[in-house]
Amino acid sequence: MFKTEHITPIGSSTQLLLVGVMLCFGINLKAQSLEELKTIAAENNLQLKAQFKAFEAEMEGVTQAKSWQDPNLSFGYFISPIETRVGPQIARFSLTQMLPWFGTYKAKGDIAAYRAEAEFENFQDQKLKLFLEVAKQYYDLSALRHIEALEAKQLQILNELKSIVEANYENNQANLVDVLRVELQIDEQMSVIQILDDQDQAMVVQLNQLMNRALNTPILISDPQYILEQKEFQPIDTISKNHPRLESIRKLQKSNKAERLLARKQALPQFGLGLDYAIIQDRNVMNADAGQDALMPMLSLSLPIFGKKNASRKKAASLQGESLQFQLEHERTKLETEIQVAQYKQHELLSLLDLYNEQLLKLEDILRLSEVALSNASVGIEELLDLQEERLLYEKQRTKTLANLLKTSETIRYLTSNTDL
Repeated sequence: MFKTEHITPIGSSTQLLLVGVMLCFGINLKAQSLEELKTIAAENNLQLKAQFKAFEAEMEGVTQAKSWQDPNLSFGYFISPIETRVGPQIARFSLTQMLPWFGTYKAKGDIAAYRAEAEFENFQDQKLKLFLEVAKQYYDLSALRHIEALEAKQLQILNELKSIVEANYENNQANLVDVLRVELQIDEQMSVIQILDDQDQAMVVQLNQLMNRALNTPILISDPQYILEQKEFQPIDTISKNHPRLESIRKLQKSNKAERLLARKQALPQFGLGLDYAIIQDRNVMNADAGQDALMPMLSLSLPIFGKKNASRKKAASLQGESLQFQLEHERTKLETEIQVAQYKQHELLSLLDLYNEQLLKLEDILRLSEVALSNASVGIEELLDLQEERLLYEKQRTKTLANLLKTSETIRYLTSNTDL
């Protein structure tokens, strides 16, 4: 920016920073896009894996719900044999299978299936939330690295200003205090860069934790400024009708409908099919049937005579259905509110961005004139340092605003997503 005859050597801290960056790039030279990081997170995130296992566990409940009851097998031995016409009865086997009313198993299977589908919608929502969190941290990291570049550029400017002030001091056009003031500013700037580097490492750890990989795995962003400058705004006013948060409740409503059907089925009798087998001892009595074991088919029927229990089942299912309807309406309203809040925030950030752009244009003109004046020793270094600091502040605020705009856009994308994503 400035043309001077003095070349200021790079400080030791700056050299260490550059070496660290070079080593980082050497470990992982391939920059990964946001979509690639989302894919890695979807494959490795432990919380998402746990949610999917919960869905698989619910799916196993479908098989269990549709399975018949286990048959009952009983055995009895008569200590004192019971005498019969054909011989003493010494033992007895009994096998019984209970069968519920027609359609009961289907209703139970539907309940389990819809609950499993609701759990899958929860998994879908968890995946979308994970993508949103990855995107937010990715944009925060991009903003931080762009700010690091701005701070490094500011350090270079300060070094060039120091050269100009030292030249003016040698020509008796500046005071020693001006040189010391610039050196103090340079020291502060190097400290800021070191702090930002520490924050960068912390953000990398957090992002790697979401992807469930080694926490110190480098994350290379090829052009943070380009990423931040992309404007992907979604002017959507309504929520998706099949957002996973809504679909999950709708699946539970279908499950509740099956529960109400099951409550009616359970108020009806159950059938029991059985077989009795009695062992008869042969005593060589003069009878054609002597010693022949007895086989007796059986049919049983349950009597659901306790009406309060059955009525309670029906009422509980009905109340649960009303509760789910309230939950659905609440969740729909909540999503609409979150979208409106996100859009208000988006409009506010766009206004701030316009303000920062306008202020930066004005500061550029002022700085251009001030730099010429400093070379002629007609402007003090303190005034120019203040202007440089003000420009850096606006640039950093603009960078943060761009990151917040992209994060808000990702939030709106999550709120308007559908269950097929």
